Amino acid sequence: MRFKIIIKNFFKIVLVLIVFGLLFIGLIKTFFFPKEVNNYENRTAYQVEAPTLQSYLDGSFQDQFENAFNDQILFAQTSKKAYNTISSELLYTCMMPVIKNNPDRYISFMSKSIFGGDYVVYHKKNLEDLTSDLDQKISNINSYVAKHPEIDLYLYYIERDTDIDFETNEKLGAYEYLCSNLNLPENHMDKFTVNSFSDFSQNFFRTDHHWNYNGSYQGYCEVMNLLGEEDLMKPEETVALGYEFSGAKSLTSGMEAIFSEEFTAYRFDFPKMSVTHAGEAVEDYGKQDKYLSHTEQNISYGNFYGGDWGELILDTGNTEKENILVIGESFDNAILKLIATHYNRTYSIDLRNYEREMGSSFKMSEYMQEHDISKVLLIGNVDFYCMEEFNLED
Repeated sequence: MRFKIIIKNFFKIVLVLIVFGLLFIGLIKTFFFPKEVNNYENRTAYQVEAPTLQSYLDGSFQDQFENAFNDQILFAQTSKKAYNTISSELLYTCMMPVIKNNPDRYISFMSKSIFGGDYVVYHKKNLEDLTSDLDQKISNINSYVAKHPEIDLYLYYIERDTDIDFETNEKLGAYEYLCSNLNLPENHMDKFTVNSFSDFSQNFFRTDHHWNYNGSYQGYCEVMNLLGEEDLMKPEETVALGYEFSGAKSLTSGMEAIFSEEFTAYRFDFPKMSVTHAGEAVEDYGKQDKYLSHTEQNISYGNFYGGDWGELILDTGNTEKENILVIGESFDNAILKLIATHYNRTYSIDLRNYEREMGSSFKMSEYMQEHDISKVLLIGNVDFYCMEEFNLED
């Protein structure tokens, strides 16, 4: 009997040591060897910044440390994925009749909602909650334009599920707010419009927050019209690849086993162009050719069209054309190669990742002078126009 107690206590001690060991390793990783990307949620991982007296007193350091520790601790992403998967499958079993019988209603599910029976969606945002961030962006753009009147700057806004209430069709109005306050010519601004769930379902994935092949091609056509370009690329054919995938909305909520969809794409005959990533020559941006020839199978939006690279340069070698700078986030990934066919060199910058990849901050004026760029396109959804990371800097 005593021997059993000793063994039981031994295993308890070992378990406690393992737990504390993992926590200790997590602390070491958090402070000294932090990972830069949270692959599960497809975002930059939280990291700890040096504390100050002010940040400690106002609690911001504690909040930042908690976020960083949750990202950096061993098995954090694996554990979160397993928990979300089990929870979502159990919840869906209970809620399936409600979801199927109410296709015209938002049904809360995990951290998202379901609409239309099988679309994973976000709710419409509130303009009042965004006004402060939008005002900062407006001030930033207006200030830059005033300092650099020689720059030919264009703005393209992409409406999505966060811009409309599908039950009432009430719109967010963020684009209109931007337009009414930006010191840009009216013909230098345009948007991708979503006026109903029908519009949304035709142009966006069911499980991912990005636009699909149909929506992204429409966006490309509208962007080029905005930029005054003609002779648009036309798809050679529509290809249902036969690969099932679950987009970021499903994956980050553990719903990949419940909600998935077939990946369909257009095939284009792209001209030859060289591709440079963070100063290094690479084979291609994205793997469209490989997927269309069925030599790749693990498909996702980013794998097919290309990732959120800090700096991407697409060079067609057509020196009779001008150079363009595209500043955006992941929505433009699907159309960057299409845009590049109209220019000599297309420089794409994702300011969330530029400094980490390039080792220095992005100075827009210096960059444009160095690369002989006079035309700039800002492109993104409402998050892009609210995030401080995308501010323009001299």
